[in-house]
Amino acid sequence: MAAARLALGLLWAAALEGVLTNSLSRCDAPPCSCDDYGRLTCDCRDEGEELVLTSEGERKLSPHTSRIVVGNCSVVVLSNSSLTSMTGLRSVDLVNVANLSLARQSFQLSPRSSRTRITIRNSSMDQLPSYAFHGNVERISFEGVRIGLVSAFAFADLVGTETLTLENCYVETMEAQAFKKFDVDFFHVIGGSFGEVVPSRAFNDIEVEKKFMLDGVEMGTVRSSAFIIKKPKTVAIQNCVFGSVESEAFGITASGTVVIKNNTFRNLAVGAFLGIRGDPESKAQSDSPSDTLSDLIFKDNTLGSFEEGSVMFDRSSFKPELDNVFVDQPCDCEQLPVWRNNILNYSNVYSRLYGGGALLQEPINDEPETFLCVDAGDQDTPVSFADFEPRHCAIAGSVLFFVLLLAGLLVVLVAAAVLGVWCWRRRRENSRKRWISVPTNAPDVVSKKNGVIGREPAPVDSRITMVVPDGRLYRETEFHVIVEKAEPLTTEL
Repeated sequence: MAAARLALGLLWAAALEGVLTNSLSRCDAPPCSCDDYGRLTCDCRDEGEELVLTSEGERKLSPHTSRIVVGNCSVVVLSNSSLTSMTGLRSVDLVNVANLSLARQSFQLSPRSSRTRITIRNSSMDQLPSYAFHGNVERISFEGVRIGLVSAFAFADLVGTETLTLENCYVETMEAQAFKKFDVDFFHVIGGSFGEVVPSRAFNDIEVEKKFMLDGVEMGTVRSSAFIIKKPKTVAIQNCVFGSVESEAFGITASGTVVIKNNTFRNLAVGAFLGIRGDPESKAQSDSPSDTLSDLIFKDNTLGSFEEGSVMFDRSSFKPELDNVFVDQPCDCEQLPVWRNNILNYSNVYSRLYGGGALLQEPINDEPETFLCVDAGDQDTPVSFADFEPRHCAIAGSVLFFVLLLAGLLVVLVAAAVLGVWCWRRRRENSRKRWISVPTNAPDVVSKKNGVIGREPAPVDSRITMVVPDGRLYRETEFHVIVEKAEPLTTEL
């Protein structure tokens, strides 16, 4: 009887220990469950409460967890250092989380763990805190994530990371040094936006072994030295929309080809791309400097406001190739050569800012279709400079020449007419009959001289004159001169 009681007591004790043990595990507490392979799955579709993932207290995470999958939750809290005890953790997937709350070092991994993948998809978080990631992370993938604030050093202290991908992520505010000093093979930012301002050194001292890509990202103002990227073999900046790009915004030292295509730059400062240079170590490994010139392709880009030297490259590191550069302004015959000169011929600015040498004199590879502008007379469709100039600028020049020629002929004709009128009037005045005295002979004057009274001719009085009218006006006029004779006076007065 005593033995039976002892066995029953031991059974109850074991059961109670099992209940207490299970109450402390996240695996057996809804909405989560675990399988035999250490995979933790939490589906909050039917649960409205907050899900807390922590390594302490009740419902703590098991140190034997190999994979964490959380989905369809309204609120998920990943506590500080919750993953540090999981030596065999291979992946963390957080999907469809309306409000994801991360703490400092939320994704700090165990020093003994390796090749862990972290994925956050279709979720929203108010803040990505500093030092959120730490350890040997093979891949970090953010897909369709809204982030209110990316704090300084949010992405730092990464070891052995192969791929860092931000796809369709919308960042409202980013602090300086949000991405700070780590190595990665592939760094891809695809779609989404980086807010109104990308501050200086937002991407600071990141060494990319293979490819750095910005694809379809929208940004506001990109400050100087916003992207400091080292040694990528391939750089691709494509399908992006930039509000304003300051001088040397891209501080990229590339060891291979750089492709900048199909972007929209609303405003470009002088030397916006001058910070893209060749990797000095790659140059040092080559015997001939000319062999180290990599291709830099600038094609299918739209430029809003720019000036001389805005589209300027390091000609000592790259062979620039330009194609289909669309100036998003109405075509203007006076501005076409200015725009072309500002893009192709920036010798003065280059020498002042960079101190280029003979390589600057080599022409940039450009074709007749290189430059385009907006044809306002054809429903604002793009038209190449080469097509617009013969149709509009040449015609405008010929019309101007014709107008000037016509004006010159008109001036000559007017001058000739004035001269003819003047000569005619001068000749008429010279040929007109002048004033004549009437009568032409003065009458005799009676005078007494030496006591003898007699007649003698008197001088003509020039004050007695008569106007002879123009013959054209008085063809029928007759003049009759009647000379009245008077007897001489015989008495002395």
